[in-house]
Order: sequence, then C-alpha cells, then structure tokens
Amino acid sequence: MVWTPGVSKGNPLTLQALPDFSAVRDDPDELRLAVDTAVASLAPRARIDGESHTADGRRAILRETLMVFARDGGRSLDQLIEMLLDPVDEVLALPSAKKHADFVASALSYARTNDPLFGGEGTGFDPDRLLTPADGYRARVSVINLAGIPEENRPAFVNRLQMTLFSWIKRHPAKDKPLSGLFVMDEAQTFIPSGKNTPCTESTRNLASQARKYGLGLVYATQAPRGIDSRITGNAASHVYGRVTVPAHVGAVQEMARSRGEEAPLVSKLTAGRFFVSLEGAPLTETMVPMCLSHHGSPLEEAEIAERARGKR
Repeated sequence: MVWTPGVSKGNPLTLQALPDFSAVRDDPDELRLAVDTAVASLAPRARIDGESHTADGRRAILRETLMVFARDGGRSLDQLIEMLLDPVDEVLALPSAKKHADFVASALSYARTNDPLFGGEGTGFDPDRLLTPADGYRARVSVINLAGIPEENRPAFVNRLQMTLFSWIKRHPAKDKPLSGLFVMDEAQTFIPSGKNTPCTESTRNLASQARKYGLGLVYATQAPRGIDSRITGNAASHVYGRVTVPAHVGAVQEMARSRGEEAPLVSKLTAGRFFVSLEGAPLTETMVPMCLSHHGSPLEEAEIAERARGKR
C-alpha cells in the first residue's frame, strides 16, 4: 500500500494532532509520558519557543490543560482549543492562566487553518489499516510518501504518526508473535538530528526506549551515522553497516562499532549486498543479503507515485 498525505489525487492519509490518551489514562507514569510527548509536539505550533518566563507559563498551561483533557477522555484538537478558551479551575490556578491559555488557543487555531493536515482532515490514520494484511497475505507493507508535505512540516507529521502508533501498540502488544509490526524511518538524520530537537525528537526517543517491550520493531536508516540523535543509536540493539566511502562517515561507523566493543569494520571495502552486522552478545559478522529490486528502473515522478497510490485506495 502506498499512502500520499497531502496529495488528494493519490491515496491521502491524515493524522490527528493529538494521540489517543485512552490507552494510558489509568497509568499515571504512562500518562505523564504521553502528555510530555504531546506538549513537545504542540509547542512549535502553539508558538512556544525557547526558554523564557512567558514560554514557561504557556508551556505549563498547555501541559496542565492536556492532563485534564486526557483524563476527561478528550480526543480532538477542537476539544483542546475549546478547553483552552474556557480553562478549568486547576488550570486557572496557575499565574496569568487566562492570558496564556488564550494565546495558545489562538496559535493552535491559526496552525490548524494554515496546515489542513494538522487539523486531521481526510482519511484518518489507523495502524490497523497499515499493518493488517489482506486475506491470503502474510504481511502488509505500507509506504508513506511525504512528497506532498512541505519539508518544514514533515517532522511534525512524523511526530503525530509516531504518537498514534505508540498508543496503538500499547493497546495491541505482540503476545503470541515476536513482532506486531516494523516501523522503518528512512533518511533518519533529517527527522532526529544530532544536537538539535525537532517536533518528532521526543516521540522518537520514547519509541526507541519503549517500543520493544510491546513488540514493535524499529529500523532507522541513514547515510550519515553521526547525524542521528545519540540516544536513538544508543537504544538500538542491532547495528547494520553498509558500504560507506566518505572518510568522515567511515570514521563515524568505526567509532560506533568500537563503542560496542567491536573491531573497526572495513566498511569502505564492502561490495553490493554485503554488510557488517553487530548484534548484542555476538561478534561482528559480515553477511550477504539478497538484492531487493523494484519493478521500475528509475525513481518515480511524483505524478507516478500518486497514480500508483490511487490504485491502492
């Protein structure tokens, strides 16, 4: 299945701005984690930037409102905005609450208007649809093509996707099978860069630290290993190193291998289909994998992607 968020002529996919808190509402620790992730996601949209007295106040109002919102079974962005415009007593107890709440509500309303995907218009994202195979098939592969989303908005979209996926795996943990799904992020350094937070940094860190116990596999692919947040690579149980020739990247791969107690692999000498695999508790191994070839000879044009996606509706 090919999905094309932001491209109505293809197979459009949209995401709610907020996660489904129902799966964690009865667990105080999990609820706090989910609210913290939602705050990190919404803060840029709510124009909460940097560290200042004003930003701290707005962030506190948003966090406290989200806690009440989650406990009361809130689900939509519209409901959250309404709650900010008419704060409950425990929110009003904070200094300058009404002023900060009005600002955050206005900022979220503007963001919803300026970015239709932010409001969750169109076909809603349901992990069941993306992971459950059709009758007669062993698995479903869902490819989400981000060409229809402006580059600056892609991390926020990925963040909402990950929050929704996180809520889903908590309700559907893999019990009688090794994995309930596999989430692959290509060009990971653009979404979770080292030394810089993006709207999806917090949700990615949460997935990297929590997903395995629920049976969700994670793969982060990059050609710039130093470019990925170190907390993500540190949580990766398995490392797979392919051919790298840029000296700086070769050095980064060898440094990562040495940090895991391995000898520095000669990644610049690898040929097509050969990789070094580093697993927990096992020595570094060189392996060969079968080539995976697509049916087209060159990268598809955006119109071709939309056409193929449309055929999968």
